[in-house]
Amino acid sequence: PHFTTRVLQELSVLSGDVTLGTTIDADLQGQLEDEARQAVSLLSDRGVKQAAIVVLDNATGGVLAWVGSPDFWEPTAGQTDMVTSARQPGSALKPFLYALAFDRGVTAATVLADVPTSFTTVNGTYQPRNYDRRFRGPVRAREALASSYNVPAVILAQRVGSGALLHTLHLAGFGSLARTPEYYGLGLALGNGDVTLMEIANGYRALA
Repeated sequence: PHFTTRVLQELSVLSGDVTLGTTIDADLQGQLEDEARQAVSLLSDRGVKQAAIVVLDNATGGVLAWVGSPDFWEPTAGQTDMVTSARQPGSALKPFLYALAFDRGVTAATVLADVPTSFTTVNGTYQPRNYDRRFRGPVRAREALASSYNVPAVILAQRVGSGALLHTLHLAGFGSLARTPEYYGLGLALGNGDVTLMEIANGYRALA
């Protein structure tokens, strides 16, 4: 229903009878609606109430499935479309940072320091940590990205510049990042800017 609502909004500018074919895969759509409901049910004891899924055809961008919430008819937040609602993406933007760094001479074998590090920013001292609160010392870029280590990512963001990273993300279609590079700072490497699930899916489609 979220997808249908979106299509009807776009069709509102047309007049007369319209027959429209879409790229939705009905079987896949049904399976993923069930999957979203099951995921929320399994994680309910952790306070999880929302889930969203979008599946795109990598070659064409066609939408194969669009689940904006576990239950469209839930009275409080069911009709909020989490496919198009901007949220902080965490580490999902790191591949674009590494792609930019690779364009600028970093290689998969470049050694980066995953050690406690303080970065001076306009908002004060920034001390990123990994999710598990551990540090691994010298690591190659391929391992740092694959393991989603935070300090190496911030080091790369400092090296390429937050302005260049933001520009790269704009080129990749992240239009929701509408603030200045100074606003996001080095934290942009770790996903401190709000983006949509659709933007992420399209960005990863480009990587694919």
